[in-house]
Amino acid sequence: MDDEIMAIDIMNYLFTPEFMSEWMSSEEMTTMDRTVMKGKNKDVVSRGWSSEQFIARMDEGGYEKVFVSGLQMYSYLNKKFMAYGTVDQVYEQVKQYPDRLVGIAGYNPLRIKESLREIEKGVKEYGFKGVYAHVHGFGIALNDKKMYPCYAKCGELDVPIILQTGHALELQPSEVGRPIYLDEVALDFRDLKIVGSHTGWPWCEELIALAWKHENVYLDISAHLPKYLDKSVIQFMDTRGRDKVMFGTNGFPFALSIFRNQFLDLKVKEETKRKVLRENAIRVFNL
Repeated sequence: MDDEIMAIDIMNYLFTPEFMSEWMSSEEMTTMDRTVMKGKNKDVVSRGWSSEQFIARMDEGGYEKVFVSGLQMYSYLNKKFMAYGTVDQVYEQVKQYPDRLVGIAGYNPLRIKESLREIEKGVKEYGFKGVYAHVHGFGIALNDKKMYPCYAKCGELDVPIILQTGHALELQPSEVGRPIYLDEVALDFRDLKIVGSHTGWPWCEELIALAWKHENVYLDISAHLPKYLDKSVIQFMDTRGRDKVMFGTNGFPFALSIFRNQFLDLKVKEETKRKVLRENAIRVFNL
């Protein structure tokens, strides 16, 4: 039965009270919460969770594993770091539940040498399974040459790179996240597994085209409640893109059950649910 499929969430963040409080207090996040979320989430999110509380939410929601990404986010408005998660901070949580939490390193294109050392430490010493980059706050495009050292390092370490694509819900420029910019990257790094996160919305068809064209490009459906997914994404993942799409939430622990349940309610094939919810992540990230 499809309700027995345990989910693997490839797109989530450090959940500790310290991190969540800092993240939600930044100007970009405060404005997003006020204008987009209408203040519904700030109080509960800013409190954060212990690793034990997070695992309990996973159990309640039907999750086998959740990726915990280090978030190297920069403020486009104030030209300073908004939030962060070093590999050491992420590992402090991951090591408590190594069979349930998967470490993902962050990348900072303004401190390239230091950031590459962090990535190597995360992968080689802590067993992290990939790297996540959020380009919007830096105001640089996905194919900017400041990103190329990260792509090269991920290729060297044989781990995928997850990239936020599409618009920025925060007060940051959206154009830099156009999925089409990954076309050049995929051509230059043909052995690198590239995951375009957040469906690429509102340019979903650009990301779909790249995932169909390039053997090494994938996409995830995180950040959008499954019932609101673009029809083109649903059609792609239920047909020719069944092996190229992965599940993620970009959500907070209180929303884990909602994301999985809504995904299981989609009118897609049973094989699609198994592959997107779980099996593709195991294969792409060598879990």
